[in-house]
Amino acid sequence: MPVKLFILFALFFSVNAISQEGPTAGSALRSLSGVDMITGKVINVVFRESKDYTLFHFWKSESDSCIKQFPVLTELVKQYEKKLTVYGFPYEYKQQISAAKAMTVKYKLGWAHLLQYRQANPEGANVIDVLRISDFPTYMLLDKEGMILVRSNVLADVEVVLKRLE
Repeated sequence: MPVKLFILFALFFSVNAISQEGPTAGSALRSLSGVDMITGKVINVVFRESKDYTLFHFWKSESDSCIKQFPVLTELVKQYEKKLTVYGFPYEYKQQISAAKAMTVKYKLGWAHLLQYRQANPEGANVIDVLRISDFPTYMLLDKEGMILVRSNVLADVEVVLKRLE
């Protein structure tokens, strides 16, 4: 009986934590899809079909902290390119999309960017809403099962985990 009570408590706590702050390390995500900002094609993110790890990068073109991290991010991606599949999630108003596209070229962010529309009155959930992303940049490193290994606003946290996994 105590084991069942502990499991129920742990389940309640984990669901409650996810609903308040978004999923964190140890949570699993399902596959998702979105429209690539550059090509306009629908991209299906299927973790099992990705490389060893998947990196989600949530960013905004108007965020100085995101822009400052772009060179560091591209170096990290180059370093782990054989093990890492990367998806960007630009969070933009429609009038900012051309600026965001230009940034992907300028900073050589050569991976799919699943556009997340910012709206004054959002209707329906998008990835930003579902994952409760409120700070930019935010990085999420996931394994082939969609398990979040790290969620952080600091790219160095992702690098530490990648080094440990080598």
